[in-house]
Amino acid sequence: MAQEDTPDFANDPLAGPAGTGTIALETPGNIMMSFGARARIIPTSENEWDFGFSDDLTMPLLDGNLDKNFFKVHVNESGWVNEDYIRTETQIYFNAMPRDRKWSFHAALEFDRPVDTTVVDDRGGTDSNSDFGLERLTGSYAINPNLRFNAGWDVWVMPDPAGLTYGDDAPGFWLDGDYGSFDFSLGYFKMSENNWGTSFDSDWLTDEDNADRDLYAGYLNYHVSETNRISGLYMYDRVRNVATGSLLDAILGTTGDKPKTDSHYLGLIYEGGTGLVNYFVEGIYQFGQADDTGLAEEDFDINAFAFAGDLELDLSDSVGYGFKPHLGFIYTSGDDDPEDDNLEGYTGSLTFQRWTTFGGENTIMADGNTMMGTVLYSYLPGFYGNGTPVVAGGLPNTNALGTARADNPGLTMSSVGFSLAPKKYLMFKSNINSFWWNEDFSVRSFVDGATPTKIDSGYVGTEWDNELLLALSKNTFVKGQAAVLFPGEVMDDVTAARSATAAGPGEESDDVAYRLGAEFIWQF
Repeated sequence: MAQEDTPDFANDPLAGPAGTGTIALETPGNIMMSFGARARIIPTSENEWDFGFSDDLTMPLLDGNLDKNFFKVHVNESGWVNEDYIRTETQIYFNAMPRDRKWSFHAALEFDRPVDTTVVDDRGGTDSNSDFGLERLTGSYAINPNLRFNAGWDVWVMPDPAGLTYGDDAPGFWLDGDYGSFDFSLGYFKMSENNWGTSFDSDWLTDEDNADRDLYAGYLNYHVSETNRISGLYMYDRVRNVATGSLLDAILGTTGDKPKTDSHYLGLIYEGGTGLVNYFVEGIYQFGQADDTGLAEEDFDINAFAFAGDLELDLSDSVGYGFKPHLGFIYTSGDDDPEDDNLEGYTGSLTFQRWTTFGGENTIMADGNTMMGTVLYSYLPGFYGNGTPVVAGGLPNTNALGTARADNPGLTMSSVGFSLAPKKYLMFKSNINSFWWNEDFSVRSFVDGATPTKIDSGYVGTEWDNELLLALSKNTFVKGQAAVLFPGEVMDDVTAARSATAAGPGEESDDVAYRLGAEFIWQF
């Protein structure tokens, strides 16, 4: 039965940051347990994700082997989607921990799909459209009062407010420590595993090509004060499972060798505030090598960097309710020379601007936009490059498509926005993000599969994202979302290059893309 003296366990961070649930009880063996669930029903409407490219197209893509709507389709957590759909994300939580907090256990089942009658009637049947999957699983053990060992898969994030390095729920092991003004975390994460299969395969049995991807990462925080923190971070992303090649190569099956890519990251971040001002600044240096690429230059040095910052003013006391405007930027280096042996386009191991002050779940760029060159969670133009397509990071699920290319043109982003909370149950957030690509790059045609076009660096577009949250109770919420993306002259050139032939470029497409969505949320 429910115990009145243990409800605090329902919000204990050791029970699982994804959502612990509010139903708490204690067993006769003094094990505290909690349960809960969250359901999100998300009707969504998307239009002109390809800026009108499919409407303007007069020739078939790849001799008719690819649907003309290819650039409207994108991937998010629920799968490959486009246009109008109703997504549902339902999670069920289970947690356990003894009173002495010596160990903890957290698990979350999740079903996340666009739904129709077939999906909901299947109930985990033959096509597995409606199975619950084990989205989170974490066990922890206290080595001493200041040190805990963790294993499983749960959200592990660098202390990186601009999302330039890594944040995901890959399986692995990590060690958390907290000593006075210092805290740290050291982790190993398996991004991709080659040594398994559902049938016999001599390649994975002998592991002759050692085609895995492994991430070693850690950070150290020093708390200067209650509101100010200095963070240092290091990551080593060991990539052996991704062949050289562009998105077009992946579709045509013309990718090359799998290089031995070792990408290292060093970063320094200051985050804090004083008085009415909150801010952060950060710098990340990426270095390493990519050997045995099979390209004209067999071996490459990785040499890239990124900077970001944001300034927020808390004017709540002045205006009489919650009001916080902010102004920020991101800059990542690009590769300016396809002929040398350097890869200078910053990638990040798994960048996540979607979950920062610059983004949101309703964004167009960070929900994946193939024409803009972005993959889920990221604003970086990882699909594009200048001719040396070596992958050096990025979302593992999409690496085979040539995402997170280390020859990408680099990004400059400016951001202005605000959050507004006139009532404790009502909040509005708005951001205007403008994007430029820093270096020239090359785009191949999807009509003839060969014609390359050089695209000059410059203005890519501006996105305006808006989200309204209304809390109907502490357990029920409604969200309204609207995002629009206005393409710039670089996208004009890219859309013309995607349908170019030997006779010349195709038609430029510059329709405004938009996303409208709502969320109905129940959680306990």
